[in-house]
Amino acid sequence: MKTIKRISLLMVAICSLSNVHAQEESKTKFDLGVDFASRYVWRGLEFSDSPAVQPYAELTSGNLTLGAWASYETGGQVVGQEFDLYASYAFGPVSFGFIDYAFPIDGASDGYFKIKNHVGEATLSFDGVEKFPLTFMLGVNVYNDDNNSIYSELGYPFKVGESELKAFVGAGNEIYTTKGEYKVSNFGLSVAKAIKITDSFSLGVSASAIFNPDSDDAYLVFVVSL
Repeated sequence: MKTIKRISLLMVAICSLSNVHAQEESKTKFDLGVDFASRYVWRGLEFSDSPAVQPYAELTSGNLTLGAWASYETGGQVVGQEFDLYASYAFGPVSFGFIDYAFPIDGASDGYFKIKNHVGEATLSFDGVEKFPLTFMLGVNVYNDDNNSIYSELGYPFKVGESELKAFVGAGNEIYTTKGEYKVSNFGLSVAKAIKITDSFSLGVSASAIFNPDSDDAYLVFVVSL
């Protein structure tokens, strides 16, 4: 409980320091697409050992964002099958959000509508500004995780030529580490670039070198986005 109280105070402090008044936008937009990933690696943890197809759909209206995201492992394993719903509201560069992670399993006793196959996470993020580009996110599991696992991550985006790069380091406890202690479990570098195919269509490609010093794992993940 003390840890959760400290996190709540941190959230309030970040919002106060940002001193940003949200400006509502009347524009509403809808986006959808699909990513093809060589491996599903999330926060330094491997969720599949074969390529994954990851579709998404997202609606943005003013400062409110609603979306759905899924990952389906092409190797056919049960692990790696995931369907998430999320929502967030932005106050300038600061956003509060919630994600419902669902892991439906085929079978008579399991499935999407079994609450035991869901985990809920409350999130706080800072997207960075021109004079302070450093990004930050904090997530706390709020149901179906008795230990209320915490994950936090710092990122530093920068550009080299036409490519967008981001250095990142993340730390977590409980489900994110082998012994449950809060420690660095994810760091690396990602690079993304848009490859122009026609005047109206570009193909997004990215690569991430990911290291997990806690589990002694390393991954090089490629993603093609449509």
